[in-house]
Amino acid sequence: MTSNEFVKLCKECEAMLRAAAPVDTGNLRKDAIKIEIVGNTCRLYVDDSIAPYMPYTNEPWEQKLIKMGNFKKGETVTRLRTWSNPNEGWFDRVVQLIAEHIAEKLGGEIKV
Repeated sequence: MTSNEFVKLCKECEAMLRAAAPVDTGNLRKDAIKIEIVGNTCRLYVDDSIAPYMPYTNEPWEQKLIKMGNFKKGETVTRLRTWSNPNEGWFDRVVQLIAEHIAEKLGGEIKV
């Protein structure tokens, strides 16, 4: 693999990660995903100083009592949060896709 092919592969993996990242404000997708290519090493990561909440976008949400307000002026309501994280597992899934993409490009295989 040439240096240019390596850089291209790294950029493809970066694009896959960005495309899979959940979007609310766009901070995670646009600002927190970083890539560093030095020689024959590629580091693709989410900068936790920019998006420290990133792990919570991937993990299941526990069911717990939460306080919600603004139903009536000055009133708060305690209720059980029963909804699931709509993005649960997104990072795990895209990491698997990236690994498969790299293996395909390099003619290797993924062993689990």
